[in-house]
Amino acid sequence: MSTSSNTNTELNPDSTILADASMDENILAEYLSSHPDFFQRHADLLLNMQVPHGTGTASLIERQVSVLKEKNRDLEEQLNGLIRTARGNEQIVTRLQRFTLELMRAEGIDDVIACCQEILREDFNADFVTLKIIGGDDTMHFVADENPLLQQFDKIFDSKRPMCGRLQAEQDDFLFAKNADLIESVALVPLMGAEKMGLLALGSKDESRFHPGMGVVFLSHLGELISTSLSRHL
Repeated sequence: MSTSSNTNTELNPDSTILADASMDENILAEYLSSHPDFFQRHADLLLNMQVPHGTGTASLIERQVSVLKEKNRDLEEQLNGLIRTARGNEQIVTRLQRFTLELMRAEGIDDVIACCQEILREDFNADFVTLKIIGGDDTMHFVADENPLLQQFDKIFDSKRPMCGRLQAEQDDFLFAKNADLIESVALVPLMGAEKMGLLALGSKDESRFHPGMGVVFLSHLGELISTSLSRHL
């Protein structure tokens, strides 16, 4: 029996090759990953290796070059994205600096309001800017503390965080009056001191300008700057 088996193997040398060929591809892939210099030590194998590529074939080296080029393009896109973000952040810092200096120069409440109206529209792409300061009588920029309409904004005062998106019609009416029908999205910033001081509302005709998913760190900085300025004059 053993003689017959040996004879069969000798008569069929390809059987060993076929057995080797059935090796788990994962094992082979793991081996090549652990020995990245394999093809350097067996460079002759690369001459006959072909890898499907598009409608034709390409050598393994050409395929590797193609993969590296794709990765390089991805890295360039990521780098360009980081550069765009850095430039955008630089512009924001410059605008914040200007806004801060103008608030520091303000000599009264009227100057603070005028500064917010002018700079936030020009530098921060807001179509409408409303500043509602709590205290005194109900006028254009002031709202009495006992005004029941303020209760519509209890949640944002409780959270002490800006919110972005769409408001209810009654809230738009309270904040933007005759322009309420033009408002498609809003950034709403609570102005806080020891107690609630008021609201800053940035309105846009573009429904995607202020959306719930956007970051609010910058808006929080605006709120802190305005609140600090108001506390100096109230």
